[in-house]
Amino acid sequence: MKYIFIIFLGFCGLFFNNGSKAAEKININFEEMKIPFTIEQLSKLEKYEDDSTELIDWLKNNGLIKIFELSKFLEFPVFKEEGLNREVLRSWIGRKILTELSKTIKVPNDNNGIEIYNTIENLLEEKKEVSTLDIIKAIPSEEISLDLDNLILIISSWKNELAMQQNLISKLNNLEKINDETPKKSDDNYISEFTKINKKIYASHRVKPLEVELWKSNKTNHNKELIIFMPGLGGEINNFKWIGNALIKRGWPIVFIDHRGSNLKAITEVLEEGQSIPGSADFFLYRIKDLEAVLKSHENGEFGIPNNSYILMGHSLGALIALLYEGNKPTVQLEERCDSAFKDFAVTNLSKLLQCQISEIPFSEKNNANKASAIIGFNTFGSLVWPKENSSGIKTPTLLIGGTYDLITPLINEQFRVFSALNNPSNRFLIIEGASHFSPIRINNSYEENNDVFKISESFIGSNPILVQDLSAKFLVKFLENIRDQEVTRVIKNQKDLGLNFHLLDLETIKEVSKN
Repeated sequence: MKYIFIIFLGFCGLFFNNGSKAAEKININFEEMKIPFTIEQLSKLEKYEDDSTELIDWLKNNGLIKIFELSKFLEFPVFKEEGLNREVLRSWIGRKILTELSKTIKVPNDNNGIEIYNTIENLLEEKKEVSTLDIIKAIPSEEISLDLDNLILIISSWKNELAMQQNLISKLNNLEKINDETPKKSDDNYISEFTKINKKIYASHRVKPLEVELWKSNKTNHNKELIIFMPGLGGEINNFKWIGNALIKRGWPIVFIDHRGSNLKAITEVLEEGQSIPGSADFFLYRIKDLEAVLKSHENGEFGIPNNSYILMGHSLGALIALLYEGNKPTVQLEERCDSAFKDFAVTNLSKLLQCQISEIPFSEKNNANKASAIIGFNTFGSLVWPKENSSGIKTPTLLIGGTYDLITPLINEQFRVFSALNNPSNRFLIIEGASHFSPIRINNSYEENNDVFKISESFIGSNPILVQDLSAKFLVKFLENIRDQEVTRVIKNQKDLGLNFHLLDLETIKEVSKN
């Protein structure tokens, strides 16, 4: 889901910044009032706060001091990576966000953000960084309007999201402690010899064969199911080999799918070669068909694994694909929910944009529900797909893993809702405090030498990603062992291991901490 995060970086700032050419007059629409400013006045509002002029005094006397905060938002640089921003602007997602932006920066006769789009394109020809004030200055219109109410809505939504995050942490820390022994790493029964096999699977939906990487023990193991792992959007197999190491040493064979069209290579081509941004078919349809092709190969014995059952595992979009494959298919009401979600769209949950592209996908009528032995999902989403409790139709034992620092697929409004749509009393949710959307992604410690195309900074990775991965590995192994032994994994509250605070919760406790 790294790509969604980049879209967020590129566009949430749109609402806060821009600059370069034309408009001299701007009207600030605020609480049903229209307050005229010159561009110069607008750019210096913060400096005027302590002044006394007729306009400044009137703003203060009428309780409109929020306007003075505009400058710092307007001057904040937004676009920094030209290639990505260009392609995002031209994509379905970009167009949707530009339409929303046009509700904040209003240009006469420009209801779809076309003028704003052209302005940003031109600015990116001239400079590497663009702010909202830059855009406002450069728009070729003598008069434009800035809807402060909408801008405040966006800012408030982000503040509210952060407040919910802090409130959640407080509630988690107030839970009555339930002690349980944290799973320990043990060298007992470790498999030291295993083979990595690069395989090609020929499938009708792919021009080139689907590439997968199979890890299997050199000793035949009839008891362990094949685990199928799917990276998120823009992800690659190398990011998740820590999962492979944790599982293969305990006897689980694992196959990693390289989803051509939405993998690291595809996003790199967007950034470096100007290729088109992947569409809904790459995001969903081809990924689901990839999974079907892998499962068919498994059923036909092509992987040489005696046990014909399987476990699905994935990160972000990969986790959603697992749930989509096993659960109820999206209904026609999805489009209606999307229309409703966009009415007050405030860019606090960009996964909704991706979810709404699902409505473009022709799902087969076949229901694959409940064939997997287990599902494990990191930082998943799907609140618009399954908005009601138990609505997914998935009864498979499921472990979801997420962190309190996930700003891409927020815990309360996204991941918890997906969890409540599942239906099995043995389901568990591992919450790791301080972990982010990117914590499961293994990247180099040296960001100068980092091969990760998005160059994710430490500030967005969250607390100690390697430790988060180690803790996650302990619990996903324990969860799978309990499923195999037909045991229910115990609830754990307010515990600490590897220096990390964590909670392993059931649905009832999730409901408790997400109230209000």
